[in-house]
Amino acid sequence: MDILTMKSKEKLGCDLCDRCCIYRGDIKITPVNVCRISKYLKITIREFLDKYTERIETNRVEVLIKGIGDIKRCIFYDERKRKCDIHEVKPMQCIMFPLVPENLKRDYFYNSGECTCKNATEIKVYDWLNSNNKGYNKNKKASQEWIAFIEWLDLKRECLLKEDLEYIYRIMFERYNLRNFNYLAQMRKNLKEARKYIIEKLYK
Repeated sequence: MDILTMKSKEKLGCDLCDRCCIYRGDIKITPVNVCRISKYLKITIREFLDKYTERIETNRVEVLIKGIGDIKRCIFYDERKRKCDIHEVKPMQCIMFPLVPENLKRDYFYNSGECTCKNATEIKVYDWLNSNNKGYNKNKKASQEWIAFIEWLDLKRECLLKEDLEYIYRIMFERYNLRNFNYLAQMRKNLKEARKYIIEKLYK
């Protein structure tokens, strides 16, 4: 499988089918995504989390966008309009599709081959990823830092109680001011608090 860089050209496109929006229930989102989507929908973070997301497992702090029905159609896919209701603020996994990061830090990707678009045309990977209002560039730092935190937490999760993980979840997903648009800075502050809490619990 060829490794793609930002300068690589690949045949990509979209003919508004729903292939990338069905059999989902696997689209992970960062706290920054939660803030941006909540703001876009003009609802509170709590409303967004309750209505549109689900936890991966009860003992984890990650959340997924809901897949509904037998075919797990993404809750944000509008069948009548054949479009995504949050296209302007969609999460990283959706921005990259059908590309998958081989190394997010170095911007290396491979084509999953999951897209069946018949009208695909050759396009630079950079242009594909940033065609929607610079979506990849806007999400990359938050995604990297969130993934690093989850990987770090996974190494310590078995030593934490369920109530500890619930508290960390609340720190990471509920303590935001949607009127302050610097959601990345807010996430970093919460990451720092969560790490401090975990370390204190493990070593007290």
